[in-house]
Amino acid sequence: MGAFLKIGKSLRFSRRKRNVKDSNREALLRCERINRWISLLFAAFFLGTLLYAATLRAAFDPAEYYEKKCSSCHTVGGGDDVGPDLKGVGERRSEDWLIKMIQSSQSIISAGDPVATQLFEKFKRKKMPDHDLSPDEVKQLLAFIKQGGPVEKPIDDKPATAATPQDIQLGQELFLGSRPLANGGPACISCHSVGSLGPLGGGSLALDLTQVYSRYEDAGLSKALRKTGFNIMREIYVPRPLTGEEAFALKAFLYHADRQGQESTGFQKKFVFLGIGGCVLFLGLMDLSWRQRRKKTAKPSHGGLS
Repeated sequence: MGAFLKIGKSLRFSRRKRNVKDSNREALLRCERINRWISLLFAAFFLGTLLYAATLRAAFDPAEYYEKKCSSCHTVGGGDDVGPDLKGVGERRSEDWLIKMIQSSQSIISAGDPVATQLFEKFKRKKMPDHDLSPDEVKQLLAFIKQGGPVEKPIDDKPATAATPQDIQLGQELFLGSRPLANGGPACISCHSVGSLGPLGGGSLALDLTQVYSRYEDAGLSKALRKTGFNIMREIYVPRPLTGEEAFALKAFLYHADRQGQESTGFQKKFVFLGIGGCVLFLGLMDLSWRQRRKKTAKPSHGGLS
């Protein structure tokens, strides 16, 4: 009887073992199927991304790119501006050099390229932003420039030296936002500061504009105000452009701020020293107060433990 019971137990155990193996095999098959589907989804996503990127690259328009990214600093046959005149640049420089320069000018300047360094110094060390272009796209852009580039429309604007005190006052109000821009753009002070506003005025997202007139000069600053090439500013001001009157008033105010820049810098230094002096005085008073408090708490008691 005992032998039959042992045989029955062993049969039940073998069936359970077989069932466990079958269930494990099914689980493994399910995992393999899930992994295959996940791999297919990732492959489809990757291929879709590549196709989308290829579509974007295929849509490259050199004329549009030049207008958006290059025209605020360069001309083609109109003379030097914020950057050099690009007419005949393909004859003056090799194609490989131009591709590297356009993709990342600071990289070849840092590497000690003599021509790039000379241009950087000639144009007052103004940094050209990097351009995320493939070599083929740079070649298309160079071909567009070689064909004559865009039709340049001269900006009809007076020099800042002709500005009246009223023009400067209007420019300051527009910069500060106390007078809104006609087309609804944000005030310059949202992102920029300028020396004549004092040390506490202005935003810090973008550059201080105290010496911007000296860096860009009159024509370059007019162009930058009317046709900015900076990404953030393009997104904001292309749909809300400055009027001619606003651009001139802002240029007049920045010209005035540039001329007052040295005085503003001196005032800022005085403010810093005043702040340091005030901080030292405050800490000294705190130390004196703390010492007096310690003396009071350190007096010996005349009583004792009873």
